[in-house]
Amino acid sequence: MNSCRFVRVARGAWVLAVGCALLGASVQAQSARKPAPGAKASEKPAKKAAPLRPAVVVAPPVAAPVPGGPPEVADALPSPIRPAAMDLALRPEDEKKADAFAAFALGVVAEENADQDKMLESYRKALELDPGNPELAVKVAYELARRNDPSSAIQVLKDAIKASPKSALPCIYLSQLYAKNLNKPELAIKYAEQALALDPDSFSALQAAHALYSSNGQEKKAAELLDKATKASSTSGKYWIQLAEMEQTLWLKDDNTADAAQMEKLNAAFRKAVEFGKNDIAVLVRAAEYFRATKQHKAAIPLYLDVLRLDPEANGIPKNNVRDKLSECYLLTEQRDEAIKQLEAVVKESPLRLETYELLGQLYLEKEDFEKALTHFESGLRLDGGAPANYHRLGFLLLRTKRYDRAVDILRAAQKKYADQPMFSYMLGIAFSQTKRHDEALTAFTDAQTLAEVKSQEMLDADFYFSYGAAAEQAGQVDKAVNLLKRSIELEPNNAQASNYLGYMWTDRNERLEEAGELINKALAIEPENSAYLDSLGWYYFRKGDFERALKEILKAQAIMLREEQKDDATVLDHLGETYLQLGKTAEAVTAWQKSLAIEKSKKIEDKIEAAKQKLTKGSDAPAPVKAAPAPAPEP
Repeated sequence: MNSCRFVRVARGAWVLAVGCALLGASVQAQSARKPAPGAKASEKPAKKAAPLRPAVVVAPPVAAPVPGGPPEVADALPSPIRPAAMDLALRPEDEKKADAFAAFALGVVAEENADQDKMLESYRKALELDPGNPELAVKVAYELARRNDPSSAIQVLKDAIKASPKSALPCIYLSQLYAKNLNKPELAIKYAEQALALDPDSFSALQAAHALYSSNGQEKKAAELLDKATKASSTSGKYWIQLAEMEQTLWLKDDNTADAAQMEKLNAAFRKAVEFGKNDIAVLVRAAEYFRATKQHKAAIPLYLDVLRLDPEANGIPKNNVRDKLSECYLLTEQRDEAIKQLEAVVKESPLRLETYELLGQLYLEKEDFEKALTHFESGLRLDGGAPANYHRLGFLLLRTKRYDRAVDILRAAQKKYADQPMFSYMLGIAFSQTKRHDEALTAFTDAQTLAEVKSQEMLDADFYFSYGAAAEQAGQVDKAVNLLKRSIELEPNNAQASNYLGYMWTDRNERLEEAGELINKALAIEPENSAYLDSLGWYYFRKGDFERALKEILKAQAIMLREEQKDDATVLDHLGETYLQLGKTAEAVTAWQKSLAIEKSKKIEDKIEAAKQKLTKGSDAPAPVKAAPAPAPEP
């Protein structure tokens, strides 16, 4: 009999059987007290029944049962005992199986009640009555072996083999008993081979035989067995996934690599598992995990997609866990947009997953989709305002997208919350500087420097002093700016940005032109195609009075800017207009200034245009006298 069938029906059937038995006993007892058919009415009954009492809500007393006699159970409808019809009577062999079933049911109840002794007794009785149940035989043998009685366990399994000679299961467990409990490898191998012969597609038999060959120095046989298994005709996805994972355990190294030949066999086994288990989520997940672990991400992607198609939640696998792994595979195969789709689905279903918002924000930042990056970073900040990194990421992005007012709000909140962290004061200084709040910018930079000198000296690098110096120059503190920019260059001698800024600042103020020219040329030696640096050089030649050379460098700067950024720059156009004017090309100067004014409104440019137009009206196109430029300098 099949133990699985026993397990499925045991509880209900056992209760039904007990109920029927009690009912039958009741009928028998009451019938025994009735006169037999044909008895004389004058015969005195053995015992007079008590009279019925109406409206009684409790059971009437029952006389003590006669020792060895039938139980005294109330019978509302007494009837004579009639023999069962012939077609309903159990045959002897069926009656035996029914007794086995009852014993098994008692074993199930005992097992649920943690009564191991009663369980074993009942299961053994069930096996004695019906030995052709290999699953139950294995269960009993396991329990006997656990109780250190391998001899009895072996006998149980041998009896099961006699009763079910075509079942491989008892042979597999018998081989394990001989190997592990009695240390008899020859007999263990014999029964493992017998199991494999009975069921060539049994993975348990294959695994047992391979383990025994390997542990007993028969490596050649183990290899041959495994090679034969890879050529099996099984169409079971479960068989192939188990075989593949067995090979994975044998061949895969700690770094998830293997020899080329072994890797090829592994891949083939996992692909066969997928082929025959294409609708089995467990198979697909295990195969996908293998391909992901071995960095074969392209092979893992369709498997994870199939898992999502088959509704993993119904199989106890969280859908978002699958999406996380799928998005990782997409990212590692440079399919960023597909990864974003999966991660967006994750946050839609689980809107409180902070790490997913952070990853999405970073991915959108890499795409330069700043709007969506901001949205996700702000969502992350709302979920976890206690992490400084969240403020840092959001503040950085706001500065990068030139949303300086919003950046000031976020960074002020961060500065207040993390008063001992200089980075927020540093970033706040940049934001204030860009919104022309120069005094507040210098205060923020000073606070950042003071804090960093105590606990974050690594922050005081060339970039910090450059930003601080630029803020000081825009605040009109030129001497302070010079010192800070020089400090930036000292820390990083090849700092082209700081060299150009200081050189341009002196040039624009018409001061220390020789040093300024050296600094600008140094910056261009590092970045020869930088349009801002070429404009600085042109302006340097302008200050030196070499207008032809100035025009050449400024036009070159404009061409590079149009090529790379597809737009003009107001400052470059202003310099171009000044140079044209000095070369007597007033009309060209007006055109350049008008373009500059279209980009950025400036009263100074408006005045230049008006003066040039008056000059054209008078018919004079002579070069204008060179005048020193005002002190404020535009951003380089």
